Amino acid sequence: MGHAKRVQHGVALLLFLLVVFGIAATFSLSALNQNAFRLEQESRTEQALNLAKEALIGDAVASAIPGRLRCPESISIANPIEGQAQGSCTTAASRIGRFPWKTLRLDTLRDGTGEPLWYALSPGFSAAPINSNTLGQLQVDGRPNAAVAVIVAPGVPLSGQSRTAVTPANPPQVSQYLDLTNSGGSSFVSSGPAGTINDRFVIITQAELFKAVNTRVLAELRGLDDQAPNLPVRGLRNFHNLYGTFPWADNDGDGFADANIATGRLPFNELSLDAWLTTNNWLPLVSYTRISANSAQLSIGTSIMKAVPCPALPCP
Repeated sequence: MGHAKRVQHGVALLLFLLVVFGIAATFSLSALNQNAFRLEQESRTEQALNLAKEALIGDAVASAIPGRLRCPESISIANPIEGQAQGSCTTAASRIGRFPWKTLRLDTLRDGTGEPLWYALSPGFSAAPINSNTLGQLQVDGRPNAAVAVIVAPGVPLSGQSRTAVTPANPPQVSQYLDLTNSGGSSFVSSGPAGTINDRFVIITQAELFKAVNTRVLAELRGLDDQAPNLPVRGLRNFHNLYGTFPWADNDGDGFADANIATGRLPFNELSLDAWLTTNNWLPLVSYTRISANSAQLSIGTSIMKAVPCPALPCP
């Protein structure tokens, strides 16, 4: 009998341990699944934010006013199309809204929780004049002038937030999506007390924007490689085509070349250029060096581009 009882106790203990291990395995598997789901959400959010950032910068480079950033969406009875940027955004309230994905020729961009992205724009970047001296005025985690734009993934609603179906008659309210000071559109924070913030965002800095835009500007001044065949090559290349040499530099800031001056400012009054370069005050920001009759160099800050003649399209 004693032996039988010991066997029974052993079997019971084994069954108990199997149940314990089974419960532990279930919890571990559940935790792993939850972690994998969370990582997948974070990955989708990061991809959407980065795509939005690339699209905004690319659009600013190609703009008729290089450096101009699109206004946020403003869905209303007067403007019922989701994802369409406002025509202008001159007030603080109009510079924050949902991301204008349709205007940028993208599909709807959503974070990992399925919410559309939001977007805030700094003053000074929606209309001329815009150039590489234009400062971003958005504050980020206490740093002033840290960004020209902030793109935000709002995540799920927190306590106190209520989100209803969006229609032109019921536009989204920023305070129901963005948390803490982020909803004000000018001062952004990435963290706060527990349960008060789940926003995730990327920023576009002034340096990031103009690293790309400066290249566009310098290419215009040099003379484009992809100018349409029925249009003249402009800028320095056009000057070389006319006179067989690149001009001397401008030494006194009057926009005209000064004989035998190799390094100085761009002699823009000697060149055929697009009007937006003057309208946006780019020309005084350009440094110019005539290396030789057939070689020159342009720069804006740390952005540099060399110029060689272009006698015929396509340019060499």
